[in-house]
Amino acid sequence: MALSADVVVVGSGMAGACAALAAREKGADVLLVARAPGATALSSGAIDFGGNAQDATVGEGARLLAHKAGHPYALFGDSLPTVLERTMAFLRRHLASLALDGARMAADKCLWLPTPVGTARPAALVPSPIAGADLRNLSSRPVRLGVVAFAGAQQIEAGLAAAGLTRLLAPLGEAVSAAIDLYRTREDALRTIPELARDLDRPGRRDLFAASLLRAANAVRATHLLVPTLGLSNPVAMRAQLERTVGRPVFEALGAPPSVPGLRLQAALANALRAAGVRRMDGIAERSTDGAVQIVQGVDCYTVRAGAVVLASGRFIGGGIRSESGSGLLHETVFDLPAFAAGRRSIAALPSEELFAVKASGQHPGMAAGIRVGADLRPLDAPAADAALFACGTVIGGFDPSRDTGGLGTCALTGLVAGERAAQAASRAGTSAAAEAIG
Repeated sequence: MALSADVVVVGSGMAGACAALAAREKGADVLLVARAPGATALSSGAIDFGGNAQDATVGEGARLLAHKAGHPYALFGDSLPTVLERTMAFLRRHLASLALDGARMAADKCLWLPTPVGTARPAALVPSPIAGADLRNLSSRPVRLGVVAFAGAQQIEAGLAAAGLTRLLAPLGEAVSAAIDLYRTREDALRTIPELARDLDRPGRRDLFAASLLRAANAVRATHLLVPTLGLSNPVAMRAQLERTVGRPVFEALGAPPSVPGLRLQAALANALRAAGVRRMDGIAERSTDGAVQIVQGVDCYTVRAGAVVLASGRFIGGGIRSESGSGLLHETVFDLPAFAAGRRSIAALPSEELFAVKASGQHPGMAAGIRVGADLRPLDAPAADAALFACGTVIGGFDPSRDTGGLGTCALTGLVAGERAAQAASRAGTSAAAEAIG
């Protein structure tokens, strides 16, 4: 069976979703192929564009990264600030349900948000219930931040987080652990944060949670509260209800995998794709014998005639990059393009070979592995016949989202540009009457 689309996008994470939405905005008929939800669901829920200098603006942080060898930002030159601002507006528009807060311009500064381990991380955009915990703002006033803990090991973790946040809030503020009395059983201690978030969405649970928070806040004399979760379905409404009861500002913490904010972000992207009219097909995309794209779905195989293809298949977690057993040879998994880590085709899992650094603070070239692309986001090592092939997100090498070198924001930015260029390439190829309206 044969399918057709102006643009085929491989991957459903942040990069793939943005590429599909951008191509759709240009009038293209878009088919998105996904074999799994994507690594975005594992993210903290914060959208950053990279850079960890606390006083730097979003644009300054991105420009610093653009000077790093191989970073995708270097491809955009002087247009990088403009593309950043377009990406932020694009995300606010398509993810309106998340009530994103933070930077609107490249000249705006990042939010600095508390992590589950008591450190701070930058974010340009984040859902409003999380954005209120901006440490730059909180540290400017006398604050006693109650770090709320559920049952089990979370109480120990909350104490460690409070110790770290006290250093960040000094000299005016401090943080203290605040254990609530709602989730206290052994069964509760074995539940994950997403499981507890689902429980809080049950009828009547918000009222019990609010009353328990009030008792905990009073016990430790907290002026503000940082909670592990505000439920899965409607965190804005839950936050408003809790604040009415406790009489204090309440913030949601950034997530650690499995992350509730990450799950919400992935769900919001899926909703945006449906609303935009992007077709989705679950399956494994691969190259067919005639050089086209085919989708394998169980025992069925579908050939796809496409005007352009966007690779947004991720890195190791997403399955877009693979290291062969034994040889350590790196390659991309859909078109079998060569992939590189620190300029090498193969990596071995030894510190001497620098797949991972000896120290946590060292460089981890293996975590920035990927294919090489040109200024137009076309793979440099693709055959000439694949002129309408583009790439975005972590399948591109040169940046590691876990090390402040650009996370979801970099995926969104490259996805936006790749999607637009794919739509333009499909239009030039004249693949459909709808594509002719693309500007």
